[in-house]
Amino acid sequence: MTTLVFVSLVTLVNSQQPDFTLIRGPYGEPHIFADSVEAAFEGAGYAVAQDRLYQMDLSRRSARGQLSGLIGRAGVGSDRDALRFGYTDAEYEAMFRELPAEVRRITEAYAKGVNRWIEEAAANGQLPEAYGEEKPRPWTTTDSLAVGVQLVRRFGRFGAGELRNLALYTYLKNRLGEETLAAMDDLAWQNDRAAICTVSDADDPHRGSSPFKPFDEAVTKAHVALLPRVNLLELLPAIRIEEQAEMKEIAAQLGVPHKWGSYAVVVSKHKSRLGVPLLLSGPQMGFSTPSVAHQMSIACPQYTAVGMDVPGVPGILIGHSPTVAWGMTSGVADTDDVFFVKLNPENPDEYEWNGSWKRFERTEWQVPVKGGEAVTAVREMTEFGPVILKSIGTGVAYVRKSPLWMKEVAGLAGMSRLPGAKTIREVREVALTLNANFNLFAATNEGDIGWFFCGRIPIRSSKVDPRLPAPMDGEHDWLGIVPPDRMPYVINPSSGWIANWNNKPVSWWPNLDTPAWGRIFRNEAIVRLLEGKERIGPEDLEAVVRSIATTTIEPRYFLDDLFAAEGAGKASGVRQTALSYLRGWQGTKREGEVAPVIYEAWFAALQRELFLEKFGNFLAPDVFNLVLQPTVVWNALHGLTKLDYLGGRSRMDVVWTAYEKAVDGLQQSRGGDVSLWQYRAGRIQFNGIPPVIYNDRGTYIQIVELWPSPRGRFVAPPGVSENRASPHFADQRDLAAQWTYFPMLYKREDLPNK
Repeated sequence: MTTLVFVSLVTLVNSQQPDFTLIRGPYGEPHIFADSVEAAFEGAGYAVAQDRLYQMDLSRRSARGQLSGLIGRAGVGSDRDALRFGYTDAEYEAMFRELPAEVRRITEAYAKGVNRWIEEAAANGQLPEAYGEEKPRPWTTTDSLAVGVQLVRRFGRFGAGELRNLALYTYLKNRLGEETLAAMDDLAWQNDRAAICTVSDADDPHRGSSPFKPFDEAVTKAHVALLPRVNLLELLPAIRIEEQAEMKEIAAQLGVPHKWGSYAVVVSKHKSRLGVPLLLSGPQMGFSTPSVAHQMSIACPQYTAVGMDVPGVPGILIGHSPTVAWGMTSGVADTDDVFFVKLNPENPDEYEWNGSWKRFERTEWQVPVKGGEAVTAVREMTEFGPVILKSIGTGVAYVRKSPLWMKEVAGLAGMSRLPGAKTIREVREVALTLNANFNLFAATNEGDIGWFFCGRIPIRSSKVDPRLPAPMDGEHDWLGIVPPDRMPYVINPSSGWIANWNNKPVSWWPNLDTPAWGRIFRNEAIVRLLEGKERIGPEDLEAVVRSIATTTIEPRYFLDDLFAAEGAGKASGVRQTALSYLRGWQGTKREGEVAPVIYEAWFAALQRELFLEKFGNFLAPDVFNLVLQPTVVWNALHGLTKLDYLGGRSRMDVVWTAYEKAVDGLQQSRGGDVSLWQYRAGRIQFNGIPPVIYNDRGTYIQIVELWPSPRGRFVAPPGVSENRASPHFADQRDLAAQWTYFPMLYKREDLPNK
C-alpha cells in the first residue's frame, strides 16, 4: 500500500510555507494538524482540492447554475432549476456576513487552501485532465456556501408535495367523483399509530403536547372549494421542476450529492457489550465515481474531528471528536409548502397581494453554454418565495415557501460546534440551533446517548388541509414555527438504544403533505435485529449494515394470508413449486434466490388486483406503484380504508387470485423451471471499476466506540481520490465488497507516517 506524506516543508508557487501539516493515511485519507483553526481549515481546503478539485468544481457549478459552461447543453435544465430557486451573489454575501466571525474565518481559510492547491497544481501540471489547457477559476466563500445550501436542500428540506397531491386530487376527481376525498384519505393519511417511531411514548419528553392541530373533513371541503382550476398538462412538468428532478439526475451522473436517505443506531453504555456507547451512521447519498463523501481528520486546539466531509463544505459533517461521536439521517418532515396566488389578468407580471397588484421580483441570469449560445435563466420572487409555475391559462402562480429561505448557511454553521461538545447536553444545545430537518444522533465518552429531531417546521393554519396548496392571502398562512425546545428528542432512553432509517420521529408527528410513515416501514428491519438482544456489540452493528441491505420486512405482513388461502392447499405444478420457495423464506433478497422474484411479482399483482379497476394507473405504472405503497395495500386488505377495494371478495381470494396471475406471468416470461427464476440484487455501480453487489447501504459508513479516547472505523467507496492514476482512487471498493472498514485515525502518533 502506497502512503503519501505531505508535510510543512512543501514548497508552493508563492514560496510561502503553509502553517499546517498534511499527512496521508493508509487509504490516502488526509490528516491535518495545525496550531490555529484558520491554518487547519486552510490545510483542509488544500487537501480536499488535491483529492477532488474537479468534483468540487462540478458541485459549485451545479449549485450556482453554471454547469452548462463546462458540460454544454446537457446542463441547461439543471442550471435553470438551480437559478429558479437559487440565491443571487448579493444574497450569499448577506448570509456570509451574518455568520459568526469564527465560521467566516474558517470558510475563508478553506477557500485559501483550495486556491493554494489550484495555483500549485497549475504551475506543476497537476490539474485534473478534464481541464485540458484551462485553469479553474479561484474558489470563493460563496462557492462553499452554495454547495452547502444545495446539500441542505437535498438532505434536510422536505415537503412541498402539495402540487403532487393537487395532481392526484384532480386525477381522482375526474375518475371517482364523490369518493375522491375518501380516496385521498386512504392514499395520503395523516397519522398511522401503528408506525414504528424513533422514540416510544414512554421515553418521549413531549408526549401528549403536539403543536399540530388535526384537520377534519369540513376543513378539507372548505379548502378544496378554494383550489384553482388545474391543467394537468402544466402541473405534471411543474412537479418535476419543484422537485428539481433534472438537477438531481444530472447531479447523479456527475458525482454531486443528489439522493437522500440514511440510517443510524446509537447504543448506551448499559446496553453495549463493551460497556461504552456505540454509534453507527450510514448516510445514503447515492453512489458515484468519485464518491460524494470524502474522509479526513482535522486537528487543532479549537477543532478536532475525524469522519466524513463533503468536498466544498468546510468541516466534518459526520464523525467523532475526542469526546463525542455523531451521525445524521434525513428527517423527512414537511418543512416546505406550496401556495397559489392570483395573477393579474391584465398583466401576468403582477400578482394579488393584500388587495392590490404587486410585481414579481424578477432576476435574470445569462448562462454561458459550452459550444453554444448563452441561455437565460429566470427567478421570479413573491412575498412567500420563488415561483414554481406561472399558469397564465388558469390565472394563478404556484409558489414555494420555505422556513429555510436565507437560513441554510446559518444552520450549517452550527454543525461546526459539534466537535467542541463534551456532554450530551451541549450536543442538544447545538441541535437547537440547526435549521435543517435532520435526525441528529450522538454519544459521548461520558457514557450518554441522545437523539434530536432538528429543523424549522411550520405550524399551519387551522383552515388548511396541509396536503394541498393553500391560497397566498394571509388568512391561510403559517401561524409560526415549532419552537426548537418543542421538537422531539430523547436522552438516555430506557430501551438503551435508538435507531432510525428516516422513519417517524414520535407518535404524535403527522405525515402532513406526504404519506411517508405507515405501519410498514423499513426501520422495522433494524428494530427487529436489535430488540431481542440483551447486549449489543460492534459486530451487531456491522450485522445491521449487512442485513438491511439484503432483507425486506414487507413479506411478514402478507405471506401468512397467502399460505392460509384456500387455493394454497390445492396448488399443483408450477404454482405449488413457487409456493414452496416462499414457505420458510425470511425476506432475504440475496443474489440468486428465487423467493424474492416470486414475492415481488405477486405483490405487484396484488396492487393491481386491489386498485387498478378503481384508480387506473395514475397516468403511469411507476406512479401507480409509488402511490400504492405496502401500508395502503395492508390497510385495504384488512378493511382499514374508507373505500372498499376488495369488491365483495374475501382477503384470501384477492391474495390468491393475485398469486395465480403473478406465477402464470413468471412462467410465461421466465419459463417453467422455477429454480431459474433467480433474483438479481442491486449493484453499486462505479465508473471504470467492477460494481459491488447490494447497494442499499450508506454512501459512507462509520462505527464508533466511545472509550475515554474514542475509536472508530469507516468506509466510503470507491476511494478518497478522483484521480484514476492514484492508488487511492478505488482502494476502498474491495472493503465495501467484503463489508469491512479501516480505522478512523486522527492522532499524529497513530499514523503510520508521523
